[in-house]
Formats: sequence, C-alpha cells, structure tokens
Amino acid sequence: MILRELLASTPVYEIIGRRRIEIKGIALEPEEVKKEYLYIYPQDRHDIDYEQTIEEVVANGASAVVVGREHKVLDDSVTFVRTYHYQRFISAISRNFYRNPSQNMNLVGITGSHGKTTVGWMIKSILDEAGTAGLMLGSDHYQVGDHSMKAYPGGMNPLNMNRFLNKAVKERVRWGIIECGYTGIVEDQFSHVWFNSIIYTDLFTYFQNQKADYHYFEMRKTLIDHLKTTVGPVVVNVDDYYAFHLQREGSVRYGLFHPSDITARGLKLHPGSSEFLLVTPKGQRQMGLNIPGIHNVYNALAAVGWSLAEGLKLDDVVRGIESLPEIPGSKEPEEMTGSIEIKEIHRGKFRKLKDAFQELDYAENEDIVTILCTEDPEDDVRYKRLEDKNRQEKDHCILIRGYFPDLDLSVIEPAGLKSINEEAIQCQTDYYKAIQKAVASLPEGGHILLVKG
Repeated sequence: MILRELLASTPVYEIIGRRRIEIKGIALEPEEVKKEYLYIYPQDRHDIDYEQTIEEVVANGASAVVVGREHKVLDDSVTFVRTYHYQRFISAISRNFYRNPSQNMNLVGITGSHGKTTVGWMIKSILDEAGTAGLMLGSDHYQVGDHSMKAYPGGMNPLNMNRFLNKAVKERVRWGIIECGYTGIVEDQFSHVWFNSIIYTDLFTYFQNQKADYHYFEMRKTLIDHLKTTVGPVVVNVDDYYAFHLQREGSVRYGLFHPSDITARGLKLHPGSSEFLLVTPKGQRQMGLNIPGIHNVYNALAAVGWSLAEGLKLDDVVRGIESLPEIPGSKEPEEMTGSIEIKEIHRGKFRKLKDAFQELDYAENEDIVTILCTEDPEDDVRYKRLEDKNRQEKDHCILIRGYFPDLDLSVIEPAGLKSINEEAIQCQTDYYKAIQKAVASLPEGGHILLVKG
C-alpha cells in the first residue's frame, strides 16, 4: 500500500520525506522490521534508546518511521511521520493497512470487569455447535474458525486485532467475538473497530471513588458509539448497578433479580457445576454447566441472550454452552464443598418472611441467606416482620438499595437494621454483588432466598 493512502484519516502532525512509497508491512518492534516496512516508535517505553532504535530499523530496511511531535528527524533516507496521538494512530493505520476488516464481519464486543473471556468462549462454542465458523479474539488467546487455539504474538493490540480480522475475512469467517478490556478502551485499541452488538457483563470497579467510578463507567459506555447501526443488540446484566443504566430500547436483558428476557430458575450450585431452568422468549430448557460459580451462570445467560438475538437456535445454544471445553487461561478456584439452592420469593406472596423459611426443605445444620431490596418506605414495615426464633444466629440477611435515585434511604436502612438486629446484616448497592456475597458466605452449602418485587 502507498504511504499516502495508508495515512488517510490518521492523526498525522507532520510528514517529512516522500509520501508515494510502498509499505509492505507495519512493525511495532525493531526486530520485526523488514524491507519497505513502516516502523512505529513506542511513546511509553523508556528502556530503549531513540537514536539507536532508529538506526537499527533503518538498517533493517524500514521505508518510513512514525514518531511523536517532539522527536528529531535523524535520517533523511526514510520518511518520518510525526503523530499527535500515538494510540489512535496505531488503531487507524492498522484499520487502513488491513482494509477495514471489521466492516465485513458480524462482530460482538464483550466488555465488563469480569466474565469477558468466559462469555466469549461460550459464544465461540455455540457457533461451533451451530456449524458456523467464528473468530475469537480473547485477552491472551485467539482462534480463527476451526484452526487450533494460539497465544498472541506480542499481545493484543490494534495491529494484531486487524490482522486476525483480515485473516478471518479471507477465510470467509463472518462471525467474530472480541474481548474489550478497560485498558484497551482507554488506549483507543477499538477506536476504528465497528461492532454489530455489545455485551455488558458487570461494571464493578475497585476505585472506591465516585469520580473514578464514573469515568470507568463512561469509558465502557463509549463502545455503544461503535455500533454499526442504532438497532444493534446491546445485551446487559440488569442486576449490575451500572450496566442496568445502559439499557435502551431493544436491549436484551439478563439477570436473576430484575425483570429479564433471559433468566434462570430453580438454580442449584454444586462444587464444580450448576443446574437450572433456562427461561427465554424462545422457550425453556433444563441446563447444566460444567464450570462452577454463580458468575458463570450469569456468563451463560449473557451468551444465551446474544445468541438468541442473533437468530441462533435455542437447542444449539444450550448444547454449545454445556459442551464448552476448558477455557484458556482460566482456572476456577474450588471454594464450595456443599451445594446451594437459590429460591425466589415474591414479596407480595408472604405476609411474613418466616412463612418462606417454613417452605424450605432444609436440615437443621444448613444456613440461609436472605437477600432483600429496599425500594420503597413500605419495605421498612414489611421487613420488620423478618424474624424466626427457630433459625440459628449464624444465618444472615443482605439489604440492597434500590436503583432509583429519588428514594430517600436514610429512613429505611436504620429502621431495617434495628428491626432485624438479631441477624447478621450486610448492605449492598448492587444485586449482582449481593448474590455473589451470599454465595461466598455459604462455602459448605445452604439456601439463598431472593426476595423480589
């Protein structure tokens, strides 16, 4: 490709030298440079010497070198390109060199704090089950069609991403899955990639700072701007506080608490596996997972939601997830020694929550965790009835704030805490975190009551 064409719509500050020169490849490392290559000098590395590096790549045959605005021109035998935005330049020129491959594929971007890799490989397994060739670009490994899985040469970056997208297009692979991590979004790795759909898992942050949390949320949200059409499916975990607020018309919702398009009922968690009734608009299926944890139940619901939105058959979806092979780079810790049964209780059904306890089939030595949501002042009165003199003191309750900002919780929570002070209390602002904490509190097994509105 001619350099002048290659630089179209890239953040170029200045070009010094010839523009009508042939570029046969792009390199990010000096040792990868070959004759008539474009070399991009890194902006964030201090372990290499600028002058020595430029001398090395010119000797290796580079025709052009990309540097920052502050770098000097060292050799007039090659063209120097100065950029004012290093990361966006790599994204744009990678797209140009491989001729914008994302426009020729049906791509789903998966983002969130957890579950991206698992959801991605679940979808890849579903496509395999349906006999549809797919591309998976994970954080550490990739797979094109039915080729063997491989680790990235040099890690995930826009150059590798577009290289494998281009390879998939040439092999007539039309479906692709891309794991979109927070760092990749911040570094503009996906600035010139266009998606047909987006999946949001959970948006849990570790910042414990409102400003930082909001920035984290806003950066994840930017992926929606990369949808090819305004009607592209956005699949959201509605039990996650931040993802809940990304819903829009036509969103595919999955979860256990909030009204959802895709949900699980009769859920039982076992050491190393789980089983539940999968409920979807396309029908219901009994389902079993061969990977442990409540988080993987949510991951499966996300994969189901995307697959059905894209028109795949429910039976293929279930078989694909149930036959999922070992996930590369993932080692699930074995934390449970007993089974946990999760039961849904609609709060209007019981005048007293102890009636719900009496309906459970539990042994005397089993623990119960009750998850309650305080969404309106009437809940204060309702939850004052939470007492069961026959239950053991080690059982506890998790209170969840509602997701509605106009609710004054200052009255509800103190009253709720006082009224059930015989129980062990934890407070959460997120349904997804609450159920994870409930499961973590029952390593030897027990019951979880989800009190839903």
